[in-house]
Amino acid sequence: MISLTPQILNLHGTTEVNFTVGSIHATITIMKDGVVILKQYHAGAVTNLGMNVTLGKLTGDSWYPLTAYLLNTTYISIGNQGALTQASIVLPAEWNRTLGTVEDQTYNSFNLTCTFYPDVGPYTADCIGINYDAAGNNLWGYDTFAEVTNIDETFTINVEFKVTVS
Repeated sequence: MISLTPQILNLHGTTEVNFTVGSIHATITIMKDGVVILKQYHAGAVTNLGMNVTLGKLTGDSWYPLTAYLLNTTYISIGNQGALTQASIVLPAEWNRTLGTVEDQTYNSFNLTCTFYPDVGPYTADCIGINYDAAGNNLWGYDTFAEVTNIDETFTINVEFKVTVS
């Protein structure tokens, strides 16, 4: 007697794959005249757009927002939080976005770093983001930190995001 049970199970698959793209941690260091006035490290969040574009890259399916499909998450933005949620597509009151440097790549993670050199300002900042492009509504993930005000050309801001896939 021939049993079809193994074939049916194989057709439906038994590999349970759990793919998490949600581990981003950020370190921000803000210095005024070379003196550290804020240094924070904690978990951030991936936006809905970020999750959908990631799935679009994996599937090639046009149901996902393929506008950013060919772009990479290589820009870091800074802004003033306002109302920031996973549905956000740009940082509120974003006042700078710069090209980051991809570092420390391993089999499941990478770091994205940059340094902001503000102009005269004054600016207020309490959020940072990872973006697909130099401009536009393409926020992949973000983090928030204690608000810093009166940011001007005497400040240097170092940002490091660690993105991990598990």
